[in-house]
Amino acid sequence: MRQSVKSGAAALILVCMSGNVWAATASAAGCARPEDMNAVRAAAVQQRLMVAALSCDAAQLYNNFVTAYQKELQNSDRALQNFFRRLNGNGGTAQYHAFKTRLANNSSMQSIGDITAYCASAKEIFAVALNSAKSTLAVFLSDQKTSADDAFSPCQVRTAAIAVAAPPESVPRPLNKPAAALPPPRFIEMRAMNRK
Repeated sequence: MRQSVKSGAAALILVCMSGNVWAATASAAGCARPEDMNAVRAAAVQQRLMVAALSCDAAQLYNNFVTAYQKELQNSDRALQNFFRRLNGNGGTAQYHAFKTRLANNSSMQSIGDITAYCASAKEIFAVALNSAKSTLAVFLSDQKTSADDAFSPCQVRTAAIAVAAPPESVPRPLNKPAAALPPPRFIEMRAMNRK
């Protein structure tokens, strides 16, 4: 019984320590957790496809994309806002909007540079995104390479280790002190306390 309590306590300590290490690491400046990078990637792909909707006469494909992933895109956008707030505090909302504007401007410049290649690439992305085999936005994004992938440094995941000594072959029993060695109990006279 004692051994299982010690093992459970050691496991709990390890879990708590690793959680604290992750939280401390994730708060580093410019550091992006995997869920932050998914939100960044989702924004980059969505902005690229939005420009394609306007520049490549692909509005219906874009509408199908947004409809297919609507809930996940909304959650991802909230995660992106939270990421920028974590990095920039009160200025995070402005940074979030500026980032999305830069993504759209970058996509527009790419489409102006070579509209034929841009539209062909966008239509391939639409085809992959709308393929029924891609069941979630995260699965779809895992195969996408975007211009924003290198915009943020990924958080370094550090794990905490604790050395746990092997239990001894036989657990020694604590020695009991003889009763005579214990100090005598103290009695307080209640009569004196009850007098007026």
